[in-house]
Amino acid sequence: MTASSRDTPEHVISYATGGRLSKHALASLLTAQARVPFFDACSAIELRRTEACAKDPCLESGCSAEGERCLQPLIRAGTAYYKACGVEWAKLFADAANRDPSWRVTASAYDLA
Repeated sequence: MTASSRDTPEHVISYATGGRLSKHALASLLTAQARVPFFDACSAIELRRTEACAKDPCLESGCSAEGERCLQPLIRAGTAYYKACGVEWAKLFADAANRDPSWRVTASAYDLA
């Protein structure tokens, strides 16, 4: 990616909140310190989805995970899950102090066209 409007924090935030980047990709754009609250926020999203699924299992026979954390609710959520994590990430990334110093180079590796 060459220097352009795509290199702005606003563009990367828009891309992330659109659910177009994985949790790992988003974390790589944050400092090590900012990754902790980001992963905590995503864990809370995952837990809410897992708990909701346990109340209304995706399988007729019940939950195959038997009370354990299951990835199926996240898979079913698809882009909505990535959008939710993107929103939490954007809150952190909006503060320049939380951005990894190489965020522009890393973001360009994801080809945020």
